[in-house]
Amino acid sequence: MSSPEPLRLAAPRFGDDALDALAEVLAGGRLTQGPKVAAFEEAIASYCGVPHAVATTSASTALHVVLAALDLGPGDEVVVPDFTYPATGNAVLQTGASLRLVDVDPRTYNVDPDRLAHALTERTKAVIAVDLFGLPADYTALDVGDVPLVCDAACALGAEWDGRRCGAIGAAACFSFHPRKVLTTGEGGMVTTADDALAARLRRLVNHGSERDGWRSTFVEPGFNYRLSELQAALGLVQVPHHDAVVERRRELAARLSDLLADVDGIELPFEPPYARHCWQAYVCVVDEDVDRDALIAALRERGVESTLGTYALHAEPAYAGSGEFPVSLSLARRTLALPLHEKLADDDPQRVADAIGDCLRRL
Repeated sequence: MSSPEPLRLAAPRFGDDALDALAEVLAGGRLTQGPKVAAFEEAIASYCGVPHAVATTSASTALHVVLAALDLGPGDEVVVPDFTYPATGNAVLQTGASLRLVDVDPRTYNVDPDRLAHALTERTKAVIAVDLFGLPADYTALDVGDVPLVCDAACALGAEWDGRRCGAIGAAACFSFHPRKVLTTGEGGMVTTADDALAARLRRLVNHGSERDGWRSTFVEPGFNYRLSELQAALGLVQVPHHDAVVERRRELAARLSDLLADVDGIELPFEPPYARHCWQAYVCVVDEDVDRDALIAALRERGVESTLGTYALHAEPAYAGSGEFPVSLSLARRTLALPLHEKLADDDPQRVADAIGDCLRRL
């Protein structure tokens, strides 16, 4: 009897409409700065409930261009949760500003509001809140005063906070369309904002700092080449109408996984607080202190269940050494476990994942 196919962490699904959309762009011959990018921007803005969306090459460049548009530079500080993918911190350092890390809440994995409040200084020029794994930060409790709040919503398209969709919170929100995200264009990103002036400057900065009048461009300020291609936009555009259904399927699978893992010793389940609607870009649980998480990952992979760490404690990485001590973040970086969760999973696949985890934990 042959072994079942391995269960992957992520597995994007595309239909014939995606192939048709790509073929249309190729046949038309316009591969950049065309109608598909404009339509994709409009679709994401409408989905999030904001007037503006500006496409970029990734969430990393989305974050960077927002911080650049806020005129951050040397002498400024940006507060960032320590438990996040390094792209969040990199965007700050690339502006020349200083990174001020803060610890996170052990249940939500998102920034701890109390610690954030104590981290604000007169040099703080922006705060980045991360909606980690698709769970919105606790914006109800975040008090940043007049400091611009930038939402790293890379994982959170389709998630909601207090009935509002991620993308409609803060001065700006930044999304990712990486292959592990719920909606993917291969690589790609988007900034959403309700600020007309900020949106205008973002559009200028992503295209070399230029403004266009007819066929002629005027270069108003130094900018970047952060333009999304027409092919990527076409791929994203066909997914937007189905996005809510995809999120709902992920919510069903996540609930099933949690039910199955509830009685497994050694696992702490992910938490969805009352103010949030998780979109489940990733299903991330926490193993007990006495469990060798890395050995568990290796054992699961031998069983055909792909898994990995949740994300990183920035201060523990060489690039951010000397940033301070953040015990909750460090513990989560050592103990979080991401499990397969995507719409290609069959109804019985969560049972396979839970059985594998239970068996591997008994053997470790």
